[in-house]
Amino acid sequence: MSHQLSRNFSGDLYISITGRVVPRYAILAEGAFDYILSKTGNAIIRYRPEEVVCVVDSRTVAKTAADVLGIGEDIPVVASLQDAFQHNPNAVLIGTAPPGGQLPQSGREMILLAIENKLDVVAGLHSFLSDDTEFSDLATKKGVNIWDLRKPPDPLPFSKGSWQTRKTPVLLTVGTDCDTGKMTAAWELKCELESQGVKTAFVGTGQTGILLGGFGVPVDAVVSDFMAGAIEAEVDKAAKDSDIVIVEGQGSVTHMVYSGVTVGLLHGCMPEMLLMCHEPDRELDTFGYPMAPFHLVLDIYMKLVEPFRPTELVGISLMTPLFDEKTAAERVKEYGERFEVPVSDPVRYGMVKIAENIIKYLNC
Repeated sequence: MSHQLSRNFSGDLYISITGRVVPRYAILAEGAFDYILSKTGNAIIRYRPEEVVCVVDSRTVAKTAADVLGIGEDIPVVASLQDAFQHNPNAVLIGTAPPGGQLPQSGREMILLAIENKLDVVAGLHSFLSDDTEFSDLATKKGVNIWDLRKPPDPLPFSKGSWQTRKTPVLLTVGTDCDTGKMTAAWELKCELESQGVKTAFVGTGQTGILLGGFGVPVDAVVSDFMAGAIEAEVDKAAKDSDIVIVEGQGSVTHMVYSGVTVGLLHGCMPEMLLMCHEPDRELDTFGYPMAPFHLVLDIYMKLVEPFRPTELVGISLMTPLFDEKTAAERVKEYGERFEVPVSDPVRYGMVKIAENIIKYLNC
């Protein structure tokens, strides 16, 4: 029964494949449960709290998700997977994204313990757990499933330039750095547009977006020559019955490590609209290099699309969890006045104004 699933994963699909009830995740976030390092786990806690029974992290043990993140209410943090069994999980979710996407030895021991106790495993690592014979053999023996969210489609499609005839507009979330809320902004915008009657498709491009939306392609696991084609194919499928396609962005065009993924994604979806994501006052990027000015990064994105088609900045999403209410409001006002587009922190203030601006664009 052990197999991998790279796309179309969601709670509903989990039920259809396993025959189980809604997933009851124990989120594995050892030593890394905070507002940035455990972002995959955090997204499930924020948007699907009913699917989470506990978080495993000995560093923050005895706290709740609300104590650590300000969300998730009374979801408990436990010291070990052994302790998590008291909460009756039926699956474990690797809630962190370790550098290089590799499973540490301590994590390996937890995965074996989970499978031994007949828990399904959901992972978004670059090292595919379903390809590890020790894991897969034990999973087959125990009758459980292993899902690798980051396994790319096979075969990989090559780009056809279908954006030239595409009728459905595409919005891409882009950022000044990694971890600036691109997935959160995209998902919150999707929910807001749908609440206003707009048929909205969401294309996940990382493990978190795919897990939430049940659709997409893990672009950072795709061979570079096929990256644009892989995302183009997903956009084309999503566009068939939608008013707008929202694509989850990755990395940053000015990040020395991840810019290749960012550009491949940008040219794969050829967006009509950009939603810029940024953490104000961040001085160093996630690689420890000084942040480029906001206006410079925005200009680079626009110029990279310019040879192919017009694109428009329709809003700015700010990540402000470290600011008090007064400072957050000041930053939102400052960026709005400077760039003359709607600005919001989607978690703090919602996405109503940005959604309304997009609806105006769609109705033009």
